[in-house]
Amino acid sequence: MERIERAEDRVHRPAGPWTPTVHRLLAHLHERGFVEAPEPIALGESLETVSFLPGHAGEYPWTADVASEAALVTAARLLRNYHDEAATYPRSDSDLWSQADRAPVQTICHGDFAPYNCVFDGRNAVGIIDFDTAHPGPRVWDVASAVYRFAPFTTGTVEGGPIPALETRLARAEEFCRAYDLDVTSRAQLVDAMVAGIVALVTTIETQAAAGVEKFAEDLAEGHVDLYRADVAYIETHAAAIADAVR
Repeated sequence: MERIERAEDRVHRPAGPWTPTVHRLLAHLHERGFVEAPEPIALGESLETVSFLPGHAGEYPWTADVASEAALVTAARLLRNYHDEAATYPRSDSDLWSQADRAPVQTICHGDFAPYNCVFDGRNAVGIIDFDTAHPGPRVWDVASAVYRFAPFTTGTVEGGPIPALETRLARAEEFCRAYDLDVTSRAQLVDAMVAGIVALVTTIETQAAAGVEKFAEDLAEGHVDLYRADVAYIETHAAAIADAVR
């Protein structure tokens, strides 16, 4: 399991080969005035230290605040602001990301933008955490991940209650795209990007589990892959309705 520990205003996390590049990204964001991401403090051989962002993460099951329209809208605007600042990151041949670049490169994607990686103050999304999967790519890659998680287009439960009706999910998807101000071309690519992102996640879980990585082996044993495959089928079944809602 990951060892993530908080010590007052600092967080100690496992470091990977990509962490130095992530720290350069985080430092750049803070230089640009984007303080809604952790600030890099120290980097050791196996641990990194970053600043703690006060608030609460949108873990499952969702609270009423995290499930609110206000949380969805402020998260979309936060992602847009992040993308705008990350797009100015000076890329280098020495950069090493945990994920491969994805064309067309428009910004540095977060790679896993979801309620559980957002920090909330009540109903307002005020921070983004866990940049381990950051990598160069198109804006729609993150937006698709966010829409999948925030709408949500899952066959599981996220609030500890009934699964939202399709009409509710479609309205939330459109609202996220509107609040982000996603361009028309990207909206047309959203459904395909959503499916591609989930398929990539399934591949990662299966590959890493086969390699003996404990966290992914646990995810596989707990049925995460089965859920994600069911989610892909659900999204593909309703692809036309989703595309129509966000166009």
